[in-house]
This record gives sequence, structure tokens and C-alpha cells, in this order.
Amino acid sequence: MRKRYQYILSILIIVIIYELYLIFSFKYIDIQKDSIITSTEDRIVKSKEKLEEKKKYFDYINSSAYKDKIAKSSQNKKNPWEDVTFIVTKEEIDQYKKIDVNTQMFQVQEQKGPTYWMSNPQKWIYYIFKFDIRD
Repeated sequence: MRKRYQYILSILIIVIIYELYLIFSFKYIDIQKDSIITSTEDRIVKSKEKLEEKKKYFDYINSSAYKDKIAKSSQNKKNPWEDVTFIVTKEEIDQYKKIDVNTQMFQVQEQKGPTYWMSNPQKWIYYIFKFDIRD
């Protein structure tokens, strides 16, 4: 009779331990879900803030004040009701007229250094000893 109670007790202990395991595992999964939900909500709030900032920036860029500012600064244009006074000499004007802005902006010439086609060990030797060991 005593042996039978020991078996029943051991089975009950195993069942209790299994139920505790299930309780803790479900609680852990629930905590993970809550943390994922809160982090997702934070990312949504941050992305909404970034979206609002981008909307304000694009509204500013598309405004006529911004376009007027860019036209005045980069293309030397003015509004019809404005009077513009330049304080430069005739020589400076002629000097700036000689500069071709389009070639400076769009045709940037890449100048490759002497170590452009070298491997890393060759570059180290070149920088340290000022000696080119290429064939």
C-alpha cells in the first residue's frame, strides 16, 4: 500500500513540475510578445515623426520662397520689384565670366594617385620607403 502512494506522489510531483514549466513558458512567451509590441509601437512613432519632418522639408522645398532663394543665390536672378547693387570691379566681373560653371559642375576630372593600381603591400612599401616596386 505504501509503495502505491509513493508512485502516486511521484506522479503528482511530475505533473506539478510540468504544469509549472508550462506556466513559466507561457508567461515568458507573453512577455516576449509584449516587448515586441512595445518596440514595434516605438518604431512606428519614430517613423511617423520622420515622415512628418520629411513632409515639412518637402513642403519647404516646394515653396516659392525656397525657389526664389535658390534662384537668387545660384543663378543671380532677382524679382521684378527688386533693385540689386553689385559691389565688384569690372575686372572681377570679367574674371568670373571666364569661368565655365557647367564644366566645373558636371565634368569633374578624376585624378588617380600614384598608388591607385597598387596592392596593399605595394602601397605600404611606397608610403614608407618612397619606392615603387611594381613591375
